[in-house]
Amino acid sequence: MAALLHAGASSAAEPSACRIAGDKVHWVADYCMARLQTDDEIAAGACINAELDKAFSNDCAAKVHYKKILCEAALARGDRKDGVEACLADPAFAGSTVRNGGVGG
Repeated sequence: MAALLHAGASSAAEPSACRIAGDKVHWVADYCMARLQTDDEIAAGACINAELDKAFSNDCAAKVHYKKILCEAALARGDRKDGVEACLADPAFAGSTVRNGGVGG
């Protein structure tokens, strides 16, 4: 798992037109670390493994799912005020793992 978090892990089957940048595993890591309120990927490891086992139609659908959850959390905290769709469309909205291309990147 750690190797996936440090390197790109895009699926060859992923549509090239996905509106959400980054790798699925990085979105999962950011989601789990946010949910557990930690920046330690080791502490979030069980969550990451469990989330990676969830079935999605493709990696793009998974990335939309995790970004939407993170957008909803940012809106609930008051960090954003523009709504879920605007947040999803914002290419700058991403967690540090996605932004850095991996943990500690």
